[in-house]
Amino acid sequence: MMDREDTLLEISLSAKSERSTTLSPPIQRWKNAPLHERCNVTDIIKLKKAFTTFGNKLTPKQFRELLQTLLNIEYDDEEFNILFMKINSNRCGVIDWSEFVSHLMLGFFANDPENQRASLQLPITESPTVIRSHHRHSITRICFCPDVAQDRSVDRMQGKYITMSRDGMLNWWSLDLTLLRSTFSVSPSLKVCATWVTDMTCMPDVNIIVTSSTERDLRFYDCTAKTFTLRLVITSWEHMICSFDYFFQQDANKECVLVCGDSGGHVRVLTFSPVDRGPFRNTPGASLVQIRHRDLQKRVSNIPMRLVELTGVHSGWVRQVRWYDTLGCVLSCAACPDAMVLRDLTAKVNSVFRVEKGVQCFAADTQRHVVVSGGLDRVVRVWSAFVPTRPTAELHGHRSAVVALVLSDPATVYSVSRDRAIKVWDLHSQLCVQTYVGVPAGVGSHAPLAALYRGCTRELLLGGARLARLAVGRREHTDRTDGRTHAKPVAAVLYNPLFRLVITVGMDSIIINWDVLTGKRNAIVRDAHTWVVQGEVIPVEMTAACFDPAHQLLLTGARDGTLKVWNFNTGECLRKMAIEHMCEVANVFWVEGRILAVGWNRHVTEFEAGPGAGPGGAAGEGGKAWETRHTDDVLAAAARPPYTLATASYNSELVFWKLETGQPYRQFSVAEPSLRIKMIHSKRSQGSPKSPLVQIKRPSITRHLSDRESLSSMSSTSRKTFGRRASGVALPAGAAGMRRLAAHAALALNTRPASMHVASFLLALDNGKVQCWSEHAAGGLRGTFRAAHAAGDYVAALATDQQNRYLFTGTTVGYVKVWLLTNYLSHEKVHVSMPKLRLTFPFLWRDRIEGRAKRSVRGQRLPLLLNSYRAHLRCVTSLAFVDEMELLLTASSDCSVRVWRLSGEYLQTLGGHIPWSLEQTRFPPDVQKVASFTTLKVLFRVWRGGEVSRYVPGRPPPDTVGDVTALELRTHTYGVPLPAPPLPRTLEPPPRPLPPPPPELDDSLPTIPLYTHLRLAGTAAVRRAQTPPLVRDTRLREAQAKLPRTHFDPNLI
Repeated sequence: MMDREDTLLEISLSAKSERSTTLSPPIQRWKNAPLHERCNVTDIIKLKKAFTTFGNKLTPKQFRELLQTLLNIEYDDEEFNILFMKINSNRCGVIDWSEFVSHLMLGFFANDPENQRASLQLPITESPTVIRSHHRHSITRICFCPDVAQDRSVDRMQGKYITMSRDGMLNWWSLDLTLLRSTFSVSPSLKVCATWVTDMTCMPDVNIIVTSSTERDLRFYDCTAKTFTLRLVITSWEHMICSFDYFFQQDANKECVLVCGDSGGHVRVLTFSPVDRGPFRNTPGASLVQIRHRDLQKRVSNIPMRLVELTGVHSGWVRQVRWYDTLGCVLSCAACPDAMVLRDLTAKVNSVFRVEKGVQCFAADTQRHVVVSGGLDRVVRVWSAFVPTRPTAELHGHRSAVVALVLSDPATVYSVSRDRAIKVWDLHSQLCVQTYVGVPAGVGSHAPLAALYRGCTRELLLGGARLARLAVGRREHTDRTDGRTHAKPVAAVLYNPLFRLVITVGMDSIIINWDVLTGKRNAIVRDAHTWVVQGEVIPVEMTAACFDPAHQLLLTGARDGTLKVWNFNTGECLRKMAIEHMCEVANVFWVEGRILAVGWNRHVTEFEAGPGAGPGGAAGEGGKAWETRHTDDVLAAAARPPYTLATASYNSELVFWKLETGQPYRQFSVAEPSLRIKMIHSKRSQGSPKSPLVQIKRPSITRHLSDRESLSSMSSTSRKTFGRRASGVALPAGAAGMRRLAAHAALALNTRPASMHVASFLLALDNGKVQCWSEHAAGGLRGTFRAAHAAGDYVAALATDQQNRYLFTGTTVGYVKVWLLTNYLSHEKVHVSMPKLRLTFPFLWRDRIEGRAKRSVRGQRLPLLLNSYRAHLRCVTSLAFVDEMELLLTASSDCSVRVWRLSGEYLQTLGGHIPWSLEQTRFPPDVQKVASFTTLKVLFRVWRGGEVSRYVPGRPPPDTVGDVTALELRTHTYGVPLPAPPLPRTLEPPPRPLPPPPPELDDSLPTIPLYTHLRLAGTAAVRRAQTPPLVRDTRLREAQAKLPRTHFDPNLI
């Protein structure tokens, strides 16, 4: 009790001291500042004490006074209400300490640069490309031989792949994995049986391929001019060489290093000078050079090569070696307790990295001195090159031995295990980002895998029985795209006017909370919908989303039929529901006290949304099913609270429902709008109380269907699935009449009255038209207009503003069109100022030649097309309009959400790599390459400071040929003259003759002799042009050089 009184006294005293202006200056207060930016450790301790004093419950008034006295933060009424609703996740009217701390943590997360840069796309998203290896045995080594110029500069983008098998077969591959040639590495001595080749590496600066075999020799092959000639053989090694590494530098004065590891645990280093190819210099008539290891060791051979031996490095086979260029050391590993050793050539530096079961492979970054190792114990270890005593991190997760490691980015590691599983690790968080198991078994199910990574192209090659190429960690080109918002297509984009933020829902099962003013991620919900298959958690694609009427909660629907309620500010799942197992949810609606979901179960499912509704069990909460009126999957729906719900199916059925009672009152066919379908109501059967869904007896509905309609209703499931996909190919005229019209999008105009002559529902069909329907009982189809851009295109997304003045449509080919709904099928007529609209929409400016957008609506007076431009290269899936800032958000299947002005200027892409700004307009890089002149006119109005020339009818065009004479106009010789030819004056072409006058035919005779009027070339000989002096002197000099010379030739004296 005393603590509470002390705290209240402290608050009152601080308040009095702040109100006192005579004794001390006024305290500076922060206006509408974020809490996480103004709280330090001391402030948090004070706030914790204050929460404890008030019983861990603070009302809005108490919390506001606490912020003013302790943190000196003052909020406006509207800003404070938004802040309190964000913190009060339980919506109980008071906040506790846990909710306050959760809000601070989310604020710290939003300010963390690492979280803002975190990519939502997995490093490996594509399936590997598998080709035939053309080897008799499994591939044991893959290497890349880059092109080296004469100045010894290396071009990593050009070169060839080389694969090797144990029988000595080497295959050369192009960059697109096309087989170029095949060769064999065989022993120069006659042997009864063939020996195995253990390893191979390329020496691109000297055009040499070196191989080792079980005969304890090294074979150096010359590959100049596509040859494969054995130049040098070093025989009689003490142990078999089993691993290689080669290093060279651009400076020719520095020696090249070839590191060899053998089966006895020794490491041997060969160094030579690359000047004139060193020991591999081409000498005409030179035969094969064979030397013994002992001669090279004693330096009694004539080969300019130096040998340095590091003996007894390991107690087992050396599995891998690497020249550590920044330290001048050799890094090697073996399957023994002295697993990895870093030693210089003088043996002064000897760092031993001990692992009980040894190391099979490693990857090293010689600039940051980071080493990653893996072996038989299935653990990936991260080491510092200067701290060999213990690893920096241990990454567990593999189920078999690690056979290959790749250190790609500064903090990304790819590890390949023997069971063909690839794991991607983040070294900063020490977590596994992805586990990829999509490598086919035919690549290396019964043989060890050989791996090669190319950093410049970000490709991983795996070799075994076959050759596989896998794209890993692909980066987006900044000159081709502005980035992605999600890793997969975006299902929905929503704007919340209460919190002034944007919610994006992707098919990658990720929900992102965005701040539209700063472009930052406020919160991320990963794996929002999942299901378990054989113990593995698999994300489920989300297909629908909406807000509650108070705009405080988010409702999402997924492809497996599940629904979830989220607090999008904290990322907490509050409730789980389900309509039917593995039944896709097409649309969800949240009306007062109820949640409605429609999908491929062909009826509406209702859930209670009141305060008494629990969070649901693990399997999901079932709902009450409305009467089944559809005979096919429901694809589009729109709600107009509190009156009407409209649902449309794949086979042209349109049903209007009363939201208050859940009963249908009108049914139509969008293919035959004038057809009146009689509604026959039947009693519902009593369902079993144990069933999660109420069982409904399917009513018999009398329908007047034609023979073609009945034929289309008997189509197979595969045909319906194919028909739902967006297609850019126009159907033939005969086939178009045989299939029904499917509805793909629906929209309700909430500001319009429910009148018989007023259209309050819009329905987009797959024939490219938008139908306007009245929800009145005596209403029906009020009008139709074409909204598609080309043949085979149709509208896939609809949106409008709060006043229902504009209609925004997105098509399957990526076009966004803006329509003026004022005076179109409405109850009142409003004056429209066309000059004002032309100032906002440059699309309305007249063109000399009308584009496709204007030609498609020619003769269509209403609704007026205000704008049309290419927003995406793929289908537009969702649209949202921000009325306060007049911004349009477009979501597409190209995984991006873009921000546009109402006039059509492009601003930003959510989650892109361009600095966020809503003031500067840009041009989408991907659209720029394929944009039409109409799109360029809309987007070029401000971009690059350019102005589009407007065509005004009646104004005479500028005279550009006023000074052209009649002769120049007739001979087309006016304009800028051609530049002078680069050839000398002797080869200047003759002047162009004037065209001959028209012939005068003699028609007095019965037959007109045309041959007398033909113009023929003269019979005089054409004089040959004079040879230039430089060419004449060169020919004379070459002719004199070819003459035979004698001892008395004066030119030789």
